[in-house]
Amino acid sequence: MLLLAMIIVLNSLLRIDKTGSITCVEKGKLDRPFLIASWHGTLMIPLYCFRGLNLVIMSSLSQDGELMAMVIDYLKYLTVRGSSSRGGAKGLLEMIRMVKAGHSAALTVDGPRGPRHEVKPGMVMVAQKSGAYIMPIGVACSRCLTLKNWDQTKIPLPFSRVVMHVGSPFTIPADASIDEGCEMIRQGLFASTQQAEIQLNNGKLSEV
Repeated sequence: MLLLAMIIVLNSLLRIDKTGSITCVEKGKLDRPFLIASWHGTLMIPLYCFRGLNLVIMSSLSQDGELMAMVIDYLKYLTVRGSSSRGGAKGLLEMIRMVKAGHSAALTVDGPRGPRHEVKPGMVMVAQKSGAYIMPIGVACSRCLTLKNWDQTKIPLPFSRVVMHVGSPFTIPADASIDEGCEMIRQGLFASTQQAEIQLNNGKLSEV
């Protein structure tokens, strides 16, 4: 439970500005379920910010996945079990079923093992099968520790400023290829990250 304690304590010591389409997520102003898309290396901030919204998250079947399942359960997420290496197809089918039933969901699109910033097909499949919106998340922080692991995990330092930008919702057409869908998500994530960095640096968003 060290991860849970770190997420809660660290986020309580940060100034987090949430920008973009955040009210669409927090106030339920969309006409259909949505899928939160984020990079694995910036997971800590959206995991904390979207707690309590009953979003569906996929957790690995490994021992590490058991610990992560405990964390996301405490933060009031719903869990489906599976990953790209174990039980992935079953997990994706269950997520699709839950999103079709009206639940929104969240995925780290380059997880759980990378390569870094390479969008995997899972979110494209869920989006196309369910018709849900995709909400790309970008994160920027004034001071952080970057770990030397595959996703270059960023841990914001206490009392630093963090901007989490929620990009405009979009859908992936049913006739789009998997590669086209992955590229749409990748571009959305990079655009949201750029907006978060602009907000962090000069206090206002650029026109997009």
